[in-house]
Amino acid sequence: MMRSVVLLLLVFSSYRARGEQIERIEECGVRCSQGLPCDGSYQISLQQCKNLSGGVTSDVFSNTSISTVMKCSGKQRCSLHLRVSTDLQINRHIRGIYVCMVTTGMMERCRIVNFSRASRGRLLNEQVNVKDDCLEVRSGEDVHVTLKTWPHICNVAVYRSYKVPGCRNSDIQRSVPGCITGRIQYDVDVEKKELSVSVSDMLEDKDYQLRLCHKGYICTGTGAQAVVEKENPKKKVTLKYSKPVPCLCIEGWSVMMDAPRVQVCPFKDRVEELWSGITFDPVEETLSWEAACQVDATVNLCELQEGGVCQELASSSQTIVKRKVTYSSVDPHHRLCMKFITKAGAWVKCPFSEGNFPAWEVTTQEGLRQLLVTSRVKTSLSLSKCAKTGAHECEDMETTVVEVEKFQTVKPDLTMDFCEASVCIKAKRTDVKYGVTTLYCPPPCSLSVSKSEGDDSEWQLMHVVVPVVALTTALIVVAVVTGIAMIVFQIKRIMKAAGIARLPGPHTDSFSSVTEASNSKTQLSKSVLFDICGSGSSQLKCGESSSLLNDSTKLLVEA
Repeated sequence: MMRSVVLLLLVFSSYRARGEQIERIEECGVRCSQGLPCDGSYQISLQQCKNLSGGVTSDVFSNTSISTVMKCSGKQRCSLHLRVSTDLQINRHIRGIYVCMVTTGMMERCRIVNFSRASRGRLLNEQVNVKDDCLEVRSGEDVHVTLKTWPHICNVAVYRSYKVPGCRNSDIQRSVPGCITGRIQYDVDVEKKELSVSVSDMLEDKDYQLRLCHKGYICTGTGAQAVVEKENPKKKVTLKYSKPVPCLCIEGWSVMMDAPRVQVCPFKDRVEELWSGITFDPVEETLSWEAACQVDATVNLCELQEGGVCQELASSSQTIVKRKVTYSSVDPHHRLCMKFITKAGAWVKCPFSEGNFPAWEVTTQEGLRQLLVTSRVKTSLSLSKCAKTGAHECEDMETTVVEVEKFQTVKPDLTMDFCEASVCIKAKRTDVKYGVTTLYCPPPCSLSVSKSEGDDSEWQLMHVVVPVVALTTALIVVAVVTGIAMIVFQIKRIMKAAGIARLPGPHTDSFSSVTEASNSKTQLSKSVLFDICGSGSSQLKCGESSSLLNDSTKLLVEA
């Protein structure tokens, strides 16, 4: 409850500070009430105090107040002044007052307010209000004000402390050159990684500088910068960025000495971008992370388990020092991750989840009941045969240590019955400081054998049966073509020897002549067939030849 009240008071005071209107004056000066003529001038208060027997005390001052006013000569040309107001009881010993002010690192500055002798006599023992607003101050200053009588009477003074409104005050921010920072607006182009930045309410007679920087104890520039010239009507530039981290800010200021700066951070809520700077050296086996921004976080290595839970590894917790964390002697396993813990929450990043650095693996030789260990690095592995008792529990039965050379495969000396479904292998590197334990459960032997037999059948089908069938078909086709060619050749040879010419067409011969010629050709074909079958040199059977003979005879008749 108390904390809520304090927060409300802070918000209220901040709102008042930003929204408070500052009174404007055309000229500074001194004003006195009751028609008392008075004037003021700057003077150094070096006068020694005087002890008077009249009994003058500090009660002569009352209702003392301090405020801030602005003296302006233009829209953006205002200066801040301190207005000191007090009620003074006129005394015959008092001819005026000193208004003195001192700030940190500065000498005391004073003004003296004089009353005329005639006016003092007329208002003797009367209270007169005196105001002076000619002491110039800067925004946000802590000032100490002293009021003294003139001449200075010992032990007669009033002391006040005052805080000048700062540049957060909206009225001052628009009017005092030392507080005018300009207003920055931006648009983000994610694809091009560009920020389109526009500036408004900047000093009209000054150029404006813009840059990208990483905000920390100081804002360190990234190299991207630009100048908005005062003559530029658009007041717009483009800045390129490389990574949208939360500390990446746009910083702007007017091009002049001691100009105030304003910072706008477009990606302040993108905390997850901080955890992407993880690198791994496969030669040194070193895992490193370097933050792009200043951040308070604790880093741990952890082993990713089922359900997304990441179990922290012993002795792996580190606090960020100089934005960098390094782990040496690390096994690059896909379940080895980094956990980042901040006040805002926790994030887990697994740099090896894509399998970019697989150092070793345990497999089963295809078709055989043999365990194999393959490694891309020289390593030492602890292998334990275990009986699985739960989803993640496995009780050790037999353990052996295997030394594996670089790019070598080793057959561990472990007696295993692959037909036992509950038997698994636990494997972990023993030559590294940080690693995870892998549980490998071989497939059941029946599945392995059936898979092997299926693979053999498929191999035989593709590499034996198909080529044999193709070769046999090719031989049959060649034999048929060769047989037809030999029959045609024999017929032509016999016809040439017998002197048989082409028969005349039906336009000149009778039907009987055609019949005789056909019979003659039929007898000739049979004679050829007899010669071929009798010789035994043909590769075709006589039955097949008879079929060919009938076709040939038909062709001869048609001819």
